[in-house]
Amino acid sequence: MGVCPITLTKFVGTFSLGLLTGTSYTLSTITLPTLALLPSATTASRTLSALQTSTTRTCLTLASISSLSLITAFTLASKRNKHPYLLWTALASFLGGQGVEWYFNGFDRFPTFRARKNVQGAGSGAGPSDSAEVRGRKAGGMGESEYVSVGREPSSGSEDVSENAVNGEKVEMEMARERKVQFVRTLVAGAGFLMSVVGIWGDGA
Repeated sequence: MGVCPITLTKFVGTFSLGLLTGTSYTLSTITLPTLALLPSATTASRTLSALQTSTTRTCLTLASISSLSLITAFTLASKRNKHPYLLWTALASFLGGQGVEWYFNGFDRFPTFRARKNVQGAGSGAGPSDSAEVRGRKAGGMGESEYVSVGREPSSGSEDVSENAVNGEKVEMEMARERKVQFVRTLVAGAGFLMSVVGIWGDGA
């Protein structure tokens, strides 16, 4: 006896929504507060940036799977079994994923737009060590050994420059802001998850 496609899509949608809720809750209560214990603002900033990128992709994927699965279940259901909770739960999945992301971050954190922005920034930006090399090239009239010494001379100081370039207060503010984003996502996705569980329980009853 095969599995009913409607039941399968309901299960996939509810399970994905539960994962979305759990991921956001873990980030807001455990992962993000732990970043404050890192030894330097530079390390915390890099870790937070990497975490935001992976979190955005994961949450948007789970939200998309959940909303599409629940909408499919509603579409495939007979007229008698087209329960409105499927649409409301699908809406909660979409709002908890794409809705929250767009409201707080616009399109900057969406993977496609973020990758495009990073490519454009890589073509125009230059780090502290790069600027030293550029100045060495523009100076002209110096040998290879002199160019290397100019490019490498502030090697110990360049770390201090990059360290001081990161404002610890801004990193803390960004962490607090990210916790707020994940907290709101937890509330929205959690409400949809509870709605889905109650709805599925009502279907079985």
